[in-house]
Amino acid sequence: MKVCLGVIDMPYDYGDMSTTTYEVAEDLQDRYQLFTHFFETHSDEICAEVGEAVAYSLINHIQHGAPLNQGELLGETMQQFNIFLEREEMAGLAVDGVPTLAALEGKNSRLKQEKGLRRPSFIDGGLFKSSFVAWIDDDAES
Repeated sequence: MKVCLGVIDMPYDYGDMSTTTYEVAEDLQDRYQLFTHFFETHSDEICAEVGEAVAYSLINHIQHGAPLNQGELLGETMQQFNIFLEREEMAGLAVDGVPTLAALEGKNSRLKQEKGLRRPSFIDGGLFKSSFVAWIDDDAES
């Protein structure tokens, strides 16, 4: 059983329209270890949600014969990730390049005027943030 963090792969309809949310997620993980830092910062809350989800699944299976859930979504973890980005928690972790130059310049690919007020890092138009997903995978590999 393992906790998986990722994104629903969608093409951008603004900015670089040849890019997908998956490609952006890969780049952000490679450059900033975004998902790793999120997990390390919020591992207690994530583990608590996983424990609760597994416990309820087992109780329902034992008491009511319900099938064990495959790939159960972690809604609280998904909400925590959005808050992690909005509150710019990465900036407090002394990660090189954070806050990003694009955030400092207020770059927003969805607006006619490309630059405006400073914004949080990793939230350009919001598609990446809204495509984030967290789930429990029980493929028995780890």
